[in-house]
Amino acid sequence: MFACLALAAPLFPATAQAAPLLPASGLVLSVQPEMGTLSTTQLNCEPAGGLHKHAQQACDQLMPVEGDFRRLRDTGAMCTMELNPTKATLRGKWRTKRIDFQQVFSNPCVLRAYTGKVFDF
Repeated sequence: MFACLALAAPLFPATAQAAPLLPASGLVLSVQPEMGTLSTTQLNCEPAGGLHKHAQQACDQLMPVEGDFRRLRDTGAMCTMELNPTKATLRGKWRTKRIDFQQVFSNPCVLRAYTGKVFDF
């Protein structure tokens, strides 16, 4: 009987491992200036993470607007009147819904003035 228990023991691990916590929101952000190169990054929220260098701050800004960066308010930053149309795109999952938002700003500075850390990667 003891031999049977000894053989069965390796079949059951001594400690159970918790499943990894999946983020509630997984987003791909991109910035494409007309005169410049495409930049893309990944942002996860709840918990904040991904490849975005300001993930926590970006998530904090996106939470009250449910991921729709177009609803963010101007930060008051001063920008030149340079004309370099810059398209910002945010796609992915925000909590339980699929989202796909994009907007064109007159230049990269204006983009950052309206979106803060969201597109600062």
